[in-house]
Amino acid sequence: MNLLLISVDSLRLDFAPGMSAAVRTPRFSALTRHFYRCQHCFSVSSATRPVHTSLFTGLYPFEHGIEGQQSPAMRQGFADLFALCRQAGYAVGAFSEAPDIFTGLSYASHIAPLPADEQLVGWLRRREPTLLFLHYWSVHPPYGAADGLAFGEVGRLLAAGQIDAVQARYRAAIEQLFERHIARLLAALDLSAWAVFILSDHGQSWRADEPYHGQTLCNDVLRVPLYYRLPAEESVGRRLISLVDLFPTFLSLLELDYPYRGFARDIRASSSPEYYLAEIDPGPTAPQGRQWSLFNADAKFTCDEATKRETLVETFSERPLAALDTRPYHQAYAALRAASSYVQGKLAPAADRTLLEQRLRQLGYLE
Repeated sequence: MNLLLISVDSLRLDFAPGMSAAVRTPRFSALTRHFYRCQHCFSVSSATRPVHTSLFTGLYPFEHGIEGQQSPAMRQGFADLFALCRQAGYAVGAFSEAPDIFTGLSYASHIAPLPADEQLVGWLRRREPTLLFLHYWSVHPPYGAADGLAFGEVGRLLAAGQIDAVQARYRAAIEQLFERHIARLLAALDLSAWAVFILSDHGQSWRADEPYHGQTLCNDVLRVPLYYRLPAEESVGRRLISLVDLFPTFLSLLELDYPYRGFARDIRASSSPEYYLAEIDPGPTAPQGRQWSLFNADAKFTCDEATKRETLVETFSERPLAALDTRPYHQAYAALRAASSYVQGKLAPAADRTLLEQRLRQLGYLE
């Protein structure tokens, strides 16, 4: 079994090709007509670094230690997907359009700059068992804007109320990526030999309190598209899954021998956890504090630990729900943390904060 894992950074569910009329991607849609297009998947966070760390470890942010974009150090005592595959004899290719975003993370050494499509097609035709991970950043702000900064020209357009112009750029970036690049790779695949997962790590907000992402746990940034196809053409029967569930799914599909003790479940399992979790630490300059959400298919509770603001809403619609007592959610969150096998692990040596901040600034995250 081979695995192709594609992460499209910052793709909103309501702009997802083949799921939304907002974008036109006829070639991609035709190539994925037999894929399962999951619209009931939630992320574990709203920023790139914590989400990918959960994707590669099967752990929640409070467990692996990367709770926000500026978190410098992961915990020790667990393996990542790349190391496990290499130990099992897989050829491992991992490439990103923005590899500096992974600075200081233990798996960063596996991730190289994204090469030309021709080289990626070569990876898809290798004879040995293969894991190929691709991280595309062109759908992330600035969507091709001239300044190349996440917080730059797009931010000025949003501040001026020109959301139509922002969304037009966003659509164009999505259509170019899926039609010119991802579709080309899918056309080269032997689907009888590959499991394919295409996902977004988080969405986009465009609201005044969160013009991009990484500040809140609202559905605009937390609910994400997921496309997948397995050689056996299995599908998900659950009403709700989380990106964290993909790690145990990969362990099973690739027959990796690893004593995983996290909370996630193989997406093919019939049962779900009592609650899923999402967390974000927006950083020291944000008006919001560290936030966490516990949710199932019916209700989603969110707490801001700094402002003490709490909300309880319907999970998929975000319509407010009345709550006489929110203490059970706090108790459940405390119990989840107490039950973790990993939360007491020591932190690895932290990334050089100056280097991390410099690279985040070069990508346009910091002014």
